[in-house]
Amino acid sequence: MGCYEREQQAIAAGTGQRGDAARAYFAEVDAQTSEEASCLTHRPDYTRTLFAPEHDDIYREFCRYIDLPEPRFFDAVENPMSIEGWTAPQIYHTMIASNPRIVALDGGAIYSMLVRLRTQPELAKKVLDFHPTCYQNGCGNTYRPNGEC
Repeated sequence: MGCYEREQQAIAAGTGQRGDAARAYFAEVDAQTSEEASCLTHRPDYTRTLFAPEHDDIYREFCRYIDLPEPRFFDAVENPMSIEGWTAPQIYHTMIASNPRIVALDGGAIYSMLVRLRTQPELAKKVLDFHPTCYQNGCGNTYRPNGEC
């Protein structure tokens, strides 16, 4: 039995609420984050997005990701779902490779992007296609993953 099933049992028993498995995961991630880095992070309220009943399929996959042994890898989730042609591993690799300023992405950010692909596909695709300007010399050119401006 995974965390999703345990959460559903707790909800049925009246001792839990939707999103408890994710909140426990976030607490675990936040506990491993340095104090300096935690000042720079922001955890959104996923109640209306990732935890919403209409996105139960995405939340279930997120819970399967949470159930993976550490270190967790998005590629290790079997049969990943695809929304607008994107899977969680593809989103992770795209976001981490296209912006060298990002040093870490947790599961909430990745699976939230799947929700965004479902609800606002045009916006999500713009985010996934984002490449920051060159931060090395302020030339205004777009940074590319191969390190060239």
